[in-house]
Amino acid sequence: MSIRVSKRNTEKDAIFQLEGRLDTAGSAILKLELDMATQNPTGNIIIDMSKVSFISSAGIGITVKAQSILKQKGFEVRVAAATEEVKKVYDLLGFSHVVKLFPTLNDALKA
Repeated sequence: MSIRVSKRNTEKDAIFQLEGRLDTAGSAILKLELDMATQNPTGNIIIDMSKVSFISSAGIGITVKAQSILKQKGFEVRVAAATEEVKKVYDLLGFSHVVKLFPTLNDALKA
């Protein structure tokens, strides 16, 4: 299974719940979603990765690109509830300082 993306909005943020593998094919799906969400954002984008079993460098790249776009507009990407595997990849590639990682979805919403 590749990635399944569901989106919901709060009063100020967009929350993307991901489930599955954020591999090359999954990254293309997420890229389309984030490209639309970063065009005219009204708040932060929170990506709940609690159900992501794998992330490739392509998946990391998509979130970093979205962060770059949002930062210019006064918002940010927040990754919530990442599994240990996902955190390792962010750390290994050196992007855990670019995209903020939060232990839970509530922590990401409150930040």
